[in-house]
Amino acid sequence: MKLRPIEIGDAGKAAALLAEGFPSHSHEAWAGTVQRLFAHAQEIGETSIGQFVMAGGDEIGLCLAIPSYRTAYADQPTRIVNLASFFLRPGSEWMAPLLMRRLTADRSVEYTDLTASPSMRKINRQTGFVDHSEGSVFIPVPVAALRAGRGARVLPLGAIRPGALPDAHIRLLEQHAALGCIAVALEVHGTCHPLILTSSPRRRVPSARVILVRDRQLIRKGLGPIARHLMKRGFAFLEFDARAKVGFPEAMFRTEVAPVQSTRDTADEAIDHTFSEMVFLRPG
Repeated sequence: MKLRPIEIGDAGKAAALLAEGFPSHSHEAWAGTVQRLFAHAQEIGETSIGQFVMAGGDEIGLCLAIPSYRTAYADQPTRIVNLASFFLRPGSEWMAPLLMRRLTADRSVEYTDLTASPSMRKINRQTGFVDHSEGSVFIPVPVAALRAGRGARVLPLGAIRPGALPDAHIRLLEQHAALGCIAVALEVHGTCHPLILTSSPRRRVPSARVILVRDRQLIRKGLGPIARHLMKRGFAFLEFDARAKVGFPEAMFRTEVAPVQSTRDTADEAIDHTFSEMVFLRPG
């Protein structure tokens, strides 16, 4: 058993193997995902988007390893690798624990897994991952839209006044808007904060999941305006990962949703899933 980097010349092979392992997405959808991942990797100077699992000279599985840097709420840029779409062909599943150890061997990197299956969550914990949530908060948008949200408003990207956000935050919003996300500023009592959400349907119900926000209390303060912004775009629920639904009485808390797992021991208050699978792996 060996690992081989997934590089640009492997795009077709990677898409085919992903479609085999995750048939809920078409081969065309996976091909588009792989293309977006390589474009992102090249922009930050990376050449690989994951690893093939090799045995007997053949690819028997793969794991996407999406490289990025956490910048929005970090004292200094932190290198992140988001592991996603882990697949081993039937009969090879026993390799999973060893593979995870090899995939996460670089201790200078923070590895994350945002959508692990129940069996993979256990393997991740054995490998050194820590749970940073216990599920997801789901807030009905029509109900939350009734909140007043005094002193708060949502500003579309083009309406953010010059100097209201650091240039790096504006760039982050622009990059995610180009990737199909809802990228806006949330202004609370005159201070602007970047806010990024992405479409994350649940049982075909249109939901928007929070990708970037300073903290969950900021969501609470701006919930009414956020909900009204989403309602105009046809979303039924607002979702974000958490340990409980405290402060959101209208919400439901679902523990069956995969916890956010990371090799970082401590969690900060920010939700930051920028340039992760939640951005690149679109429904369809």
